[in-house]
Amino acid sequence: MNKSKITIITLSIALFGLGQYVIYEKITESREQELANAYQNGYDKGLTDAAITVYKQTENCQTTTITIGNLTKTVFDISCLKVESKNMTK
Repeated sequence: MNKSKITIITLSIALFGLGQYVIYEKITESREQELANAYQNGYDKGLTDAAITVYKQTENCQTTTITIGNLTKTVFDISCLKVESKNMTK
């Protein structure tokens, strides 16, 4: 074989390898982005669900306890205090 054929074959193999690498990277990047979006959507849904749960639990002027790790807080709806104070002044 002459040098030009060897050069063409070598460059073709290198170009093919580079193309495969680029395709692999794009597929991997796309999958990582899908996973990141799924995690973010799950996180957002969890926050929304937690807020709705606290709202429902405090809706009828009841207190509820929130525990995160070793921290605990009791929460209530302060609008209940306003309603109760209006009832007391009557």
